[in-house]
Amino acid sequence: MTDPALYTIIVTVAATLLAYIALWSGLQTFNTDPTNRFMRIWLKLALYYAAYTMPIWAVLLLLGWSSDVTPVLAELSGVMVFITILLMGLYFYTVIVQPNRLRLEHHAIDLGLSTPLKVAVLADLRIGIYSGKPRHIRKLVAAINALSADAVLITGDWLYYPSADLVGQLMLFKGVNKPIYTVMSRSDLRYQSMNTTKQGQPLLEDTLASTFDILDIRYIGQQCTSLPIKCNGAISTQSVACQVNTNNQIEPIAQQAGDKDDSIVAILCGWQDTPQATIEAENTNKTDKVVLGNDIANATNPVIILASRFDSVSNLPKSLQPRPLLIAGAAKDIQKNIWLAQKQKNIERSNQHSPLLSKSRMGKQRGLYQHANAQIFISSGIGTRGLPFRLYRPTIDVLTIR
Repeated sequence: MTDPALYTIIVTVAATLLAYIALWSGLQTFNTDPTNRFMRIWLKLALYYAAYTMPIWAVLLLLGWSSDVTPVLAELSGVMVFITILLMGLYFYTVIVQPNRLRLEHHAIDLGLSTPLKVAVLADLRIGIYSGKPRHIRKLVAAINALSADAVLITGDWLYYPSADLVGQLMLFKGVNKPIYTVMSRSDLRYQSMNTTKQGQPLLEDTLASTFDILDIRYIGQQCTSLPIKCNGAISTQSVACQVNTNNQIEPIAQQAGDKDDSIVAILCGWQDTPQATIEAENTNKTDKVVLGNDIANATNPVIILASRFDSVSNLPKSLQPRPLLIAGAAKDIQKNIWLAQKQKNIERSNQHSPLLSKSRMGKQRGLYQHANAQIFISSGIGTRGLPFRLYRPTIDVLTIR
């Protein structure tokens, strides 16, 4: 027998939930990029915020079914209700809970360094409509600060429909207590180039590059920089050596003119592609790659290359010894290209016995690979794109490079 009061309550709550999802998603859409794919962004946001209502929908379904509120619910079997509630719980978990279950994975890689170097690798941050929430970034910054790493390397893919106030959304990265080095992906560079709408109005208050300057993040782009040895437990931003003073403390010492600088442990180079552009821009990019390749070939120290794409390995100088270490993210196109390269036997997973070789989660290509031109490390990734759910935990990869 139908209870009119319960029926009214359930209908009212259901209508309120639907209105919340539609209106709040529309409001958040206007905070991103309203000039580009408005309906697509709105739909993604609606799917994202609908996940927050799943526990309430599950309770309403259970109440309606057990009380025979409507004939439709009364006809459902117990098994069907259980499966539906289970699916709601799974959706809530993959959208709300899983992105917050940040974890660390530790790996060891041999590169022939004079002093071991420990770096935290972050890939595919995708800060924007899903992953840019302050709670996500606070947790990420706290995890990084708790590490005994010497530096943080970010492989690009910073943005995924970010808010107009980039500095405000990324300001929490100012709290990282380690030097951060980064490159941009093609999608990041597109955000750089579309900073105004067709009407000439600002689309983003700041470009990503200017945001890096404000947050003291070292954008290396198509350049190389040195990673000196540690003084007082952290990488120095200057090429200086260290000594032990009379109080048994490590301190930097100045280099004399003409002295050989033994403080440099490795050379860090950025290797990024440009977005689809004019032929002139493509030619400029090729010229920059040639210059960068010469810098890598002439380096007197082992080279670590930070790239947004795995494809960069094909452009590296051949027969370098020791082979450079290329660090890239695990974006979808990279996954496909690694699979094709494995099929063509141009690349293979490292055969060393270490935790690095654990089987990929959900078929995801990650970890250390061997290529004729370089060692390649594919980081697992942190952010979310496309549909809002995650099937695997966001991961910070901590590399001990020896």
